Amino acid sequence: MRIAVFGTGEVGSAVAAKLKTLGHHVVFGSRHPGDPRDGIPVLSHEDAALHGDWIFNALHGEHALETLAALPMEGKLLIDTGNRQSAIDGPLTETLGEALQRALPNTRVVKAMNFPSAQLMGAPEKLGATHSIFVAANDAGARAEVIALLESFGWKDILDLGDLTACRAMEQLAPMWIRLHEKFGHVYFNLAVVRRPEQM
Repeated sequence: MRIAVFGTGEVGSAVAAKLKTLGHHVVFGSRHPGDPRDGIPVLSHEDAALHGDWIFNALHGEHALETLAALPMEGKLLIDTGNRQSAIDGPLTETLGEALQRALPNTRVVKAMNFPSAQLMGAPEKLGATHSIFVAANDAGARAEVIALLESFGWKDILDLGDLTACRAMEQLAPMWIRLHEKFGHVYFNLAVVRRPEQM
């Protein structure tokens, strides 16, 4: 699959590396295109958008909206891993996932992986236990496609939360992640939703 990862920081680099190991044709989208990173081409945002059938948003918060809304995204599937900065600084009034879908009505926006650390996104087995990851999208088919990708990443407990109104719960987990990081002093933790076996 042709996939463009927007953002070359920890999250983008971790996702791109995993996608490459799975055999996908991956490029980075960056404000500063240039030499490849770990063998992955670094293109401009526009060239990366033209390359990818799927786009991973690993940009910081509100920067994603202003960047992605201006690009040729029609017909693509966009996986949004971001959180609004406002969710960290205070009460969340508008989610990034819903805002991206409004700005890109002809793009299938899927919210996923906005809580686990970059170190776990492509390697959930590092915790040595089953833990949960959440997915939301208005398009049920897009959710199913992303769930299949997450399974290829090694995720075992993937919870389909329905349409993008679920972003209002998912993005408000950002302050909890920060608090837990401060508590533990490392990034190797995640949430696990414990329920009866028949509800799995």
